[in-house]
Amino acid sequence: MEKKIEKKYIPLAAYFEACTEDKITLTFSEIETIMGQPLPNASYLNKSWWKKTKPPLKHFVAWTDYGYNVSEVQLGYNVTFEKPTTNFISSKFDTNSNDHPTYIIRPIELDDAREVINLYHQIFAESDFMLHGKDDSTLSVQGFRKLITKWKTTNSGIILVAIINGEIGGAISIVGNTIPRTKHCASIMNGVLKKFANQGIGTALMNEAEKWAHAKNITRLELSVIKTNKNAISLYEKFGFTVDGQRNKSIKIDSDYVDQLYMSKIFI
Repeated sequence: MEKKIEKKYIPLAAYFEACTEDKITLTFSEIETIMGQPLPNASYLNKSWWKKTKPPLKHFVAWTDYGYNVSEVQLGYNVTFEKPTTNFISSKFDTNSNDHPTYIIRPIELDDAREVINLYHQIFAESDFMLHGKDDSTLSVQGFRKLITKWKTTNSGIILVAIINGEIGGAISIVGNTIPRTKHCASIMNGVLKKFANQGIGTALMNEAEKWAHAKNITRLELSVIKTNKNAISLYEKFGFTVDGQRNKSIKIDSDYVDQLYMSKIFI
C-alpha cells in the first residue's frame, strides 16, 4: 500500500479496508479527520479529482483497492463512495447499527490537536472516572501541538486516536521517559466517548498501545484508575495488568472522596 499511494492517504485506505457498508457518504471534514491532514485544494475545486482512476496520481487507490467507486460529489461538502453490486448478500451484522461501527486507529497528527482536546473535554464531561473534571483541562491547541512535536522528536510518547464513523471518538496516550533508568516505563490513559462504549474500541486502543510499547522496547506499562471504575479495571485485568497499590481518598469528586488503584503490566 505504501508503494502505491502517498503516505497521507494510508489511513483513508485503512478506513475503506475496515468498512463493511456497500455505500458510505463522508463529509470533507470527516475524510480529513480520517487522514489527519487537509485534502489538497484540487479536491475542493474539481469533481474530476475524485473521479480520477488513472496515474500518475494514485490517491484513488485508497478506495478503489477495496472495491469502492465515487458515485457522487458535492464539492466542499461530501463524497459518496459505493461498491457496485449485482447480487444482495446479507451481512452477519446490521452495518447501520451502532454496535459495529467502522473505525481505524492511527497516530495523532498536529492537525488533530483541536479535535482531540475537544474529545477529552467531552470524555471528562461524561464521566466521573477521570482525573480531570468537566472544566478542569486548560491545555491550549498550541501547547498540545508542542507536546506532540516533543514526543515525536524524543520518541518518548504518542497518542493513538480511534476514528469512528469519520470522527475522533477515542484515544489512548502512552507517555514514556527520557531518563535512562526509567526509559523502560510508560504511563497510559485510555478514553472513549460514551456513545461508542462497549463496542470494542477501548480494547482495540489497548492492543495498539501494546504494539507501540513493544516496538519502543518498553517493558513496563502503568496506569491509575478510580477504584469504582469496574469496567476499566476489568479491561486492564484482561490485558494482564495487576494492582500495585491503592491510594486512599486521593481524588475528591464534588463532596465525595474516592480511592485510586495503581496498576501495571510487565512484559517478559
